[in-house]
Amino acid sequence: MTTRWRPNHGLPGFFRSARRLNVQLTIYCVQDFQPVVFATLTEPNGTRLVKLLDDTSKFVRDLSFKTKTHVKPLIGYEDGANSHAHLILMVPKDEFDLFQSRIERFSPWKSWRFRTLDFQPFIEGHGSPYSYVLNKHNALLPEVFCPKKYSACRKGKCSHKRQD
Repeated sequence: MTTRWRPNHGLPGFFRSARRLNVQLTIYCVQDFQPVVFATLTEPNGTRLVKLLDDTSKFVRDLSFKTKTHVKPLIGYEDGANSHAHLILMVPKDEFDLFQSRIERFSPWKSWRFRTLDFQPFIEGHGSPYSYVLNKHNALLPEVFCPKKYSACRKGKCSHKRQD
C-alpha cells in the first residue's frame, strides 16, 4: 500500500514547501541549473515516508555543504514495501566548475547510513531520467539547498532561492 503525500502532515520542514509537478513545469523551473548527478537512495523495506524524506534531505544537505555549491534536487520517491528515492541533483551553471572540483571530497556512502545507494554522474540523453523520476514515482521539487557560502546567503537573501 502506498501512502500519498499531503502537505504539512508531519513531513520534515524542508519538504513542507515541496510541490507535485509534471516534467514540463519542472524543466521550466530549473532552466538556470545543470544536472550533475543521478542517485538512488534505498532505505530498509517498510520505512515510513517521513524517515525517507528526512534522510534524503540530510543527504542532499551534506552534498551541498561538502561541495560548497547550491544543489537543486528533483526527487521521485516510493514508500511502503520498497522504500527508495531517485534524485536528479542539479547545480547552478555558474557553480558547475566548483562542483566538479569538489565532488571528490564528498563520500556518498558516509552520508547515506544504509549504504544501499547508486551515485553516478548524470548523462544527458541516457533514456528519459526526468520522466522516470518524476512521472513513474511520486514527485517532489523542494527548494534549493544553500551551503551558506556567500554573505548574502547567510543573511537570508540567497539569489538561488526563487520566490513563487
